[in-house]
Amino acid sequence: MLIILACFAASSCAVRTDIDCLRSIKESLEDPEQLLSSWDFNNSTEGFICRFTGVECWHPDESRVLNIDLSDMGLGGSFPIGIRSCTSLTGLDLSGNKLTGQIPYNVADVVPFLTTLDLSNNNLSGSIPPSIANISLINVLRLDNNQFTGHIPPKLSELDRLKEFSVANNRLSGQVPIFRNYIIPVSAESYANNLGLCGAPLSPCKHKNHVDIFFSGFAVGLPVSTILTVLLIFCLPRLSMKRYYLLMIKKIKERQHHLIPRISQAVVGKESNLEERKVTDWDKYIRALSLIELKMATNDFDTKNVIGYGNMGLMYKAMFQNGIVLAVKRLHKFESLEKEFSQEIKILGRLRHTNLVPLMSYCFEMEKKFLIYKYMSNGTLYQWLHSRPQVEGKNKKMGWTLRLRIAVGIARGLAWLHHNNILRVAHLKISSNCVLLDDKFEPKISNFGNSNLLMSTNSTISSGCNLVVPHSSVDPYKEDVYGFGILLFEIISGKERSSAETDTDSLIYNICSEQCNMIDECLTGRGFDDEIYETLRIADSCIRTHKDGATSMLQVYQAIRAIGISRNEISIDS
Repeated sequence: MLIILACFAASSCAVRTDIDCLRSIKESLEDPEQLLSSWDFNNSTEGFICRFTGVECWHPDESRVLNIDLSDMGLGGSFPIGIRSCTSLTGLDLSGNKLTGQIPYNVADVVPFLTTLDLSNNNLSGSIPPSIANISLINVLRLDNNQFTGHIPPKLSELDRLKEFSVANNRLSGQVPIFRNYIIPVSAESYANNLGLCGAPLSPCKHKNHVDIFFSGFAVGLPVSTILTVLLIFCLPRLSMKRYYLLMIKKIKERQHHLIPRISQAVVGKESNLEERKVTDWDKYIRALSLIELKMATNDFDTKNVIGYGNMGLMYKAMFQNGIVLAVKRLHKFESLEKEFSQEIKILGRLRHTNLVPLMSYCFEMEKKFLIYKYMSNGTLYQWLHSRPQVEGKNKKMGWTLRLRIAVGIARGLAWLHHNNILRVAHLKISSNCVLLDDKFEPKISNFGNSNLLMSTNSTISSGCNLVVPHSSVDPYKEDVYGFGILLFEIISGKERSSAETDTDSLIYNICSEQCNMIDECLTGRGFDDEIYETLRIADSCIRTHKDGATSMLQVYQAIRAIGISRNEISIDS
């Protein structure tokens, strides 16, 4: 009898603590979209918290929380420390929000029994706490697309149950862990876009005096590693070690003396006390590459390596000596781009998200300016929708499930641009030409750094894309919603829309009167008609935003995500 009473008391205590847990979470998080409005604690019914949005209980009639999924809700604040009161929690997904600050140093004490921890796509910073390694049951650990710095704790290699792991798109450096569990699919993608990491499956870690164009330090933002590379390749066989070191020191001093003032003055003017600080500021976000390295990687900017062009300049495919392939944008020589070049480095170096093309590096030498991005092997969405031959060896038409997945990814990226806590951005010129596709057909929004970026000073940068968007007086975020609506119609129809059709009234009329003709004939009759018409309704709602201004990009993302959320397998032909 005493045992039964003790169990009952423990169960009641667990119920109370779980309710307190959720109450604490709601109070600690900012909820601008009021998506946690269902969390009403004025209720005494058993299991009432199990009906809360994002809450899953062990049993529907027992207030004991199993999983919490608050992903993509636009929530702000820091990691909710009150979650420690959910003592039976096994899954926590806070991805796609605007969380800031650090992961608690004692996170293993806060959530000791987690099997899934997803904090991706936020603005969390600081170091990754070693205590995560003490969450011994964890299967999924996603920390990608944040602002984490420092080293990845070696103790993470002790997580022998881990099946999914990613720290991509952060600012991490040093040796990556060697996981004991050899089944874990840790590939280079798990560490992508950090630029300071080394060790398998990445390039081997090297001694600090060895050359590695992506992992070496830079003297006040300038690639000293470049000098070492050139000397090793071209000079060392013909020089004694003494002459080699004398020449190296001389070259470094010459570059520092001549190049730093030229860069700094071009960007910030003649105030000498700001020069070195500005160049170093760039280096906080991304590392510089040298013109020599870019010439070697592009075969001296051979026209055979041109993969695109726009108002800002030509884009080249660049193959570096360590096998990494990047895309290099060579900017036109316009004096008006000096300030924008500096702003883009600082801003794009901070904006990291799964559905944005990351800025990997930059180069500013001899009055030439380059921006270096991750290479996207599947070209642009425009090429795929309109059967352009520029995408090598790819002549298949996109099926509906792939188009839907791409649309969801674009919506996710735009919603993040609008609602992230780093820098809110309105793209203003979204189009199929601005959407690149990686090797897995994950969409990556490009040219957002050159779009009308909303900065703290309300200054803007003109775009390199060509879509005409009407009503310039409209809220810029609504223009993105409108532009996404146009893009959705293009994805569904497979047809280009001319700038003459971008008047809101005439466009809506044409859509309503020609709805059947709006669907690409290769998509019809394949069992997806209901989904396609539902997506058309979302596109129509986006277009009408210019009339009523009622739809936000976050709402659009949630609506289109709901259509595709049940799909687990995407193929080109499906």
